[in-house]
Amino acid sequence: MASFYKATVSNFLRDSPERVLVQLSTAYANYGYIRQFTDQTLTWQHDIENLRASLTRCVHEVPTSANWGVLLEFTIPRKELRIDAVLLVGDAIVLLEAKTFDTGRPPERQIEEYALLLHYFHKASDQRRIIPMIVSGGQQHPNVMRSAQRELFPQLARYWIAPPLRTSWEQLHQTLLAVQHGTGDQIALDTWDDSEYFPVPSILEAATALRSGLSIREIAHSEASEHEIVAVRDAMQGYINSARENRSHTICFLTGVPGSGKTLVGLSLAHSKQNEATAVHFMSGNGPLVKVLQHLFTQESRKKGASAVEAKVEAKTLIENVHMFARYYAEENQGKPSNQAIIFDEAQRAWNRDQNFKKFKRDYSEPEMLLRIMERHDDWAVVIALVGGGQEINDGEAGLEEWGAALSSTTRTRQWSICASPEVIQGGASTAGHRLFANEETSHPLNTNSILHLRTSNRSLRAEKLAEWVNLVLQGDAEAAKRVDVTRRFPIFLTRNLQITKAKLQVEGIGANRYGLVGSSAAARLRAEGLEPNSSFHADYKWEYWYLGERTDIRSSYQCEVFATEFEIQGLELDWIGLCWGGDMVWSGQQWLARSLRPGQITKWNANKSQEKRTFRFNSYRVLLTRARQGMVLFIPSGSAEDPTNSPIEFDQTADFLIRCGVQAIK
Repeated sequence: MASFYKATVSNFLRDSPERVLVQLSTAYANYGYIRQFTDQTLTWQHDIENLRASLTRCVHEVPTSANWGVLLEFTIPRKELRIDAVLLVGDAIVLLEAKTFDTGRPPERQIEEYALLLHYFHKASDQRRIIPMIVSGGQQHPNVMRSAQRELFPQLARYWIAPPLRTSWEQLHQTLLAVQHGTGDQIALDTWDDSEYFPVPSILEAATALRSGLSIREIAHSEASEHEIVAVRDAMQGYINSARENRSHTICFLTGVPGSGKTLVGLSLAHSKQNEATAVHFMSGNGPLVKVLQHLFTQESRKKGASAVEAKVEAKTLIENVHMFARYYAEENQGKPSNQAIIFDEAQRAWNRDQNFKKFKRDYSEPEMLLRIMERHDDWAVVIALVGGGQEINDGEAGLEEWGAALSSTTRTRQWSICASPEVIQGGASTAGHRLFANEETSHPLNTNSILHLRTSNRSLRAEKLAEWVNLVLQGDAEAAKRVDVTRRFPIFLTRNLQITKAKLQVEGIGANRYGLVGSSAAARLRAEGLEPNSSFHADYKWEYWYLGERTDIRSSYQCEVFATEFEIQGLELDWIGLCWGGDMVWSGQQWLARSLRPGQITKWNANKSQEKRTFRFNSYRVLLTRARQGMVLFIPSGSAEDPTNSPIEFDQTADFLIRCGVQAIK
């Protein structure tokens, strides 16, 4: 039971106010609160009296309202949030937050967040109408119930969340009876109160929770994937324990669809109490991801009283830049690394030999370099490689094959036990066809385990098949993409106007939703839309504030002034994204054209003839299309007939193709 008190309206009116108050106070104490302030008791007493008066009027005018459900102090599990009152009005869910309007602006965002949490994570609230109300005493407000119905996803919705309604206790009964009009069967009180709750945390929320001491089992609880993630994490911990006990060198490859929880598993291992004695260090070559997580950990440490210097130092030990790790141990020859187990996030992006030489004059690949460093340990060592298939997005990113080449090298001084999913050895959709060894053979002990592949997307709250849909779109198969029917539960809109894109994001950015613009790093002509694509500008931008800044912070994603490219968004996510499509990837009418802009006296788009560059362009859009947790708005520019680099025909064809894939045009 999630509520402190629950009853049908008839039983609530039959109970004395004193009995209801005692039950609330007892539940409050049992919840763990040692002291109860007088203000809380008086507030409950006032609200109970007003609610009884309103519901008495409802029953007098419409006797069937006696069957409604009343829940007081409904607790949203694991969020430490409580809703003052929930009324189950037929098949609609009414959230009541009692406030006094003359004390300032009512907390619309607070009650919007309550509504969204129930909509997305509370099983019995799925596909129900949810109506948040802020109710006060005395003051009169226009009854806007009928005109305020706003579909959550226009053109898609079979259910909706209304914007917060303001009403008074005097008017509440009228508003509730308006809600009841046209509703279906009554929601069962006990079923709704006892319903399962399946939160899916963002990677930043999960990182914070892990840092605070929660286990992956406590935070990775989604209906589809909690068991999967916990099982994978336990298997990986088993490999670490085995290497430590058997004094061996082990390398594990974990694959998964975008958003399936690879990074979450890695962070869990790095923060596990089981590894306190021999720390597992989390590393990434993704600069923005490292900066954002370090900034987040610094903020959390400062809240707990650490000094600025202490907080920054601690944050940098919790997540490291793999290139800095390499520079310290490879170039300065520091001997054995301090840690015997490392996690390499986005391991498919490790540099090949040419790129490593170009960047740091190292005449070997990054996988080779890391294996050499970890082989300095005489007793045991573990390397965990988190691999996102089809997400190599830049020159010199080695992919799985470079790891296989490093393991097969004659320079190996240790025998490595290899643990991997069958997809890593045989190739498959999860690795975009790449495989570790060309002939699937190796002289190292090989343990294939299907559990080392995460099949379910966690990132997109209602789109388990989003990754499949994106792959079909990029393959150019519109009919198959439409059959996936991803937009039935995960809204994807399309507009030809950037201002409408921003407005739509603002509309959907209710509660604690975070939104922002993303786009390809090669979409050079987005500058014509007022968006800066310059790589130097993006390299210098403070992305930690883009991801973590409040709505009032002009650097934050909420401003929709700066778009994140595939390099800044990979490994991270937003609730809603506005994907600004570029001329670097357009539909010809028959196939996708991957291109690069060639500036000059006559500026034009040139087709990418190199298969590697074509792959990078496709992978960039794969990354961009899989970053949203709740929904997407695709902005396809209208183009300009006077500008050959912004062809209206090419953008029209691209928009038409995406609509054929099932995307909904905003009317």
